[in-house]
Amino acid sequence: MGDSISMACGMIPPSLLFVILIMLLLYLGSLKPKGYPPGPKWWPFLGSALEVARLRKKTGYLHETFTLLGEKYGPIVGLKIGTDRIVVLNTYESMKSMLMNDDCDGRPTGPVYESRTWGKRRGVLVTDGILWTEQRRFVLRHLRDFGFGKNNMATLIEEETKYLVNSLLHQLEMIRVDKGPVQFNNNIKNDGRIYQLSSENLNKSDGECLKKPIKIEDVYMKAQDYADVRRVSQSPSMIIQMDEVFGVPILNTLWKMMSGKRYNADDRRLNHLQRILTTLFKECDMIGCLFGHFPILRYVAPVASGYKQFMEIHQQLWSFLNEELVNHKKTFDPDVPKCLMDAYLKILQSESHDETFSELQLLAIWVDLFMAGSETTTKALNFCFLYLVLYPDVQKKAQDEIDREIGRDRLPRLSDRPRMTYVNAITLESIRMFMGRTMNIPHRTLKDTYIMGYRIPKDTMLAANFSRILMTDDVYGDAEVFRPERFIDSKGNISVPEQYMPFSIGKHHCMGEVLAKSNIFVFTATLLQTFTFSVVPGEEIPTTDFTDGVTASPLPFKVLITKRF
Repeated sequence: MGDSISMACGMIPPSLLFVILIMLLLYLGSLKPKGYPPGPKWWPFLGSALEVARLRKKTGYLHETFTLLGEKYGPIVGLKIGTDRIVVLNTYESMKSMLMNDDCDGRPTGPVYESRTWGKRRGVLVTDGILWTEQRRFVLRHLRDFGFGKNNMATLIEEETKYLVNSLLHQLEMIRVDKGPVQFNNNIKNDGRIYQLSSENLNKSDGECLKKPIKIEDVYMKAQDYADVRRVSQSPSMIIQMDEVFGVPILNTLWKMMSGKRYNADDRRLNHLQRILTTLFKECDMIGCLFGHFPILRYVAPVASGYKQFMEIHQQLWSFLNEELVNHKKTFDPDVPKCLMDAYLKILQSESHDETFSELQLLAIWVDLFMAGSETTTKALNFCFLYLVLYPDVQKKAQDEIDREIGRDRLPRLSDRPRMTYVNAITLESIRMFMGRTMNIPHRTLKDTYIMGYRIPKDTMLAANFSRILMTDDVYGDAEVFRPERFIDSKGNISVPEQYMPFSIGKHHCMGEVLAKSNIFVFTATLLQTFTFSVVPGEEIPTTDFTDGVTASPLPFKVLITKRF
């Protein structure tokens, strides 16, 4: 019998045998594992990629795509995109079941997670096992030594907010001294023209009209609009690009603990780093990139698959950080460690250090901390001030609390937080609005396991759809409304529902939670103490639309910033 089969195979041309083998592998790849969660049909080679792409084009966002799939197939959706099995969790119960399961404590593998750190998974954000355990323990221990979670951290944040406020006040003063107040007369309402306040500030002279096209209904300015323009022209105000305000100050709070130094807000190199990080976050999403799901595309379509852009951005990031490391070594004193980098370099000088420690690992940690601790906090603050502009009553309540609890003789401090319930609630609501539009960092099953009765094979990617616990009316009633009061109970204390877990739970709970909440609270309180932020007169009201990516980001928006006193 065996000889007969061998003879038959020998009569088949090798090329045909190859085709048959490929077709067999494609067929087997389209079969769902036994007990796998329900989901769209799997096609050979593509899996359910076409259905995911169709829905993403329809909704514009990955999390909304997964929400629609959840409505059709249930709270746990089983997918396959290219070579990757992906299970999406759309309810609090399923997410908690996964996050508290030790069998699900892995992080994804593959081209995306390896290419970002020199061909091997490094860092603390998307690693697991011994490397993750040792490196995370080291980072947390030594960050605490240099201020993380302590009074030193509060001082760093408060210093950065002071620098920012003084910078904005200086800009306002330069407008007042150098240009003088803008004068408006009745031409605005007599001839129906809408006057340009300023492209950068309120320094344009009377009589200059908006150059951009305007709607016909905007030609006739109402009396209240005219009053607003006069009020603005007579107060210390300017127009700023709000989404560009927080990048460098937030980077500095982390950079000081990492490398022992800070940069000025106008520093060219740090602004360049901020732009690199922003671009990087737009190029991928939380479940990877096209070339990650279809690795062969790295070679046959590097541009179309995003691989070329991904590597170019990382090359810039690596180059920047490596140059910083080289410069840092010139002043490094192992006997007097001043920052996390010093502590790490001191370990590397020891001949008996653990094999998980290396200079590449140090740079990877740097990348991860900037991504997890800087870029995300910056985006959360952008969402915060976008909604404060759109909800001026919320802003006014916060300012009333600041005036009542702190006054105007000193700047807010992190230690003020326990008695500033409303500003604290704004912090929680801002994080909800930000994290509620994204996915968590994916997990990976370390072995075959079960989640709520479904069998999940080893090496399956697990993605929690945070919009289903942070932006659902079932939990929050009016989830799309910016309402900090939802986090304040009848006794005036902070109260959060159990579904509120934007920083995740379990072993991989975000280690930057303390820094993120502290930054958002202090920056918000300090800026609102000194300024009022409002819609620019004559401009379109900022939209709440946002861009998709690793994290959500508001569309660029301008605000009118006015000195309060």
